[in-house]
Amino acid sequence: MKKIILTVFVVAIAVALFKCYSVYSGYQAFKTTKIEVPDKTTVVIEKGNSWNSAAKKLAEAKVITDAKQFMWMIKEKDFGKSLKTGEFEFSGKINPEEAAKKIMSGKVKLYSFTIPEGYNKYDAAAVFKSLDWINGSDKFLEVCHDKNFLNSIGAKGKTSCEGLLFPSTYSFPRGSDIIAVMKKMAEQMKNTLAKYQADIEKSGMDAYDLLKLASIVEKETGAKDEQPKIASVFLNRKKIGMKMQTDPSVIYGLLPKFNGNITKKDLMTDHPWNTYTRYGFPATPLCFPGDGAIKSVLHPDDTKYLYFVATGKGYHYFSKTLKEHNAAVEHYQVQGRRDKFVY
Repeated sequence: MKKIILTVFVVAIAVALFKCYSVYSGYQAFKTTKIEVPDKTTVVIEKGNSWNSAAKKLAEAKVITDAKQFMWMIKEKDFGKSLKTGEFEFSGKINPEEAAKKIMSGKVKLYSFTIPEGYNKYDAAAVFKSLDWINGSDKFLEVCHDKNFLNSIGAKGKTSCEGLLFPSTYSFPRGSDIIAVMKKMAEQMKNTLAKYQADIEKSGMDAYDLLKLASIVEKETGAKDEQPKIASVFLNRKKIGMKMQTDPSVIYGLLPKFNGNITKKDLMTDHPWNTYTRYGFPATPLCFPGDGAIKSVLHPDDTKYLYFVATGKGYHYFSKTLKEHNAAVEHYQVQGRRDKFVY
């Protein structure tokens, strides 16, 4: 009888040891085995979540194969206090430790948006309104005119953020606040201006006037290689005390209700942006100018041009005298319109 009991005991111990070994071997394999994660699988770790809930979410998303073994690893590695929150994106081959370390790194999924060069505050507001991943994305114009926000970006006394945010592509995590996003854009504009500080001082303009003129250049031409020549025209006008006389400034004063057609009455109706009725620069920049437009104002072409007219091919014809300009207008615009109806 004793032999039977001993045999049963030995067998039980052997089975237990085998099971323990199997579990141990399986756990070791679990930690090091990479699995193919479906492309761009997103797992959201929310505030208040524990590693246990994170493990379940990772298992449901098929980033790991076993939530229980994952928790063993978290305890073994002493990762317990390193849980971060946010959206985490996984793809390709990854093992459980790599998955855990990605969450611990805090490198959350980023979303991108672009504000193109030449967009004004109304254009930007439309872009932000479509971004449901930014908190307060529909408040862009409200923040743009908020005194506290303007003071926070060093624009005390200004009436809007127009021209003060740098147009570019930005990336932020879901849940970012509109104010934080706009501050980042303002910081980027400051950094851009900082690299031209010596040139700005040499130009005799302050940074805000520079942005006003750069915005005019940005709106007047879509051809980057033409910007220094366009800038030279307005600087030449400024030099001789001539009005800027730029249509985009008149149009800006009519926003956001401008219907697309500028009339003679519009040109003659005075407002703070009308450079046909007032000398100097408009009250504010007309848009968010890019680096190229800013640089063109600080390093314009050396010309004596005072006028230009669109050729209809994306560029302009430049003139030194009003007589030459009127002839160019006749050739490129008046005659051009007539030619459209010649069959």
